[in-house]
Amino acid sequence: MGILTKLELDYEIDDIEKFLQFFRTMCDRFEPLIIKLGSDSVRYKEAIKELETLAHNTAWAARRLNLKEVTDFCVFCEEMMAQANRFNGPASDEFTDWMLLMSDQFEKYCCSYENDDSVLAVFNPLIVNVPNIISK
Repeated sequence: MGILTKLELDYEIDDIEKFLQFFRTMCDRFEPLIIKLGSDSVRYKEAIKELETLAHNTAWAARRLNLKEVTDFCVFCEEMMAQANRFNGPASDEFTDWMLLMSDQFEKYCCSYENDDSVLAVFNPLIVNVPNIISK
């Protein structure tokens, strides 16, 4: 039985659909926003705010379904965006590359649910190497 099928047995379909919608929206918008981080100070701030909002919304939806791994990863992303918001931007190359790792991980997690995989995708251990320099 897949992870999506298990959710469907325990939760309202509306809550599951909201979660999948928030998650897919976040994944689709993440990479373009990451690229925007390196543009200039104004776009950096806009992208940080939107990335934080996307992670917050997905965390909210995941929390309603007791999806601890996804919730924790979203909250971690939110916290990193709050830290990044302290800087004026644009983003350093190191931070941009690291954010792309985050984006890939979110995409893998989302696909695990969309494909009804038997388990959630494996966490990329390189993500724990938080960059030292966030802004140029």
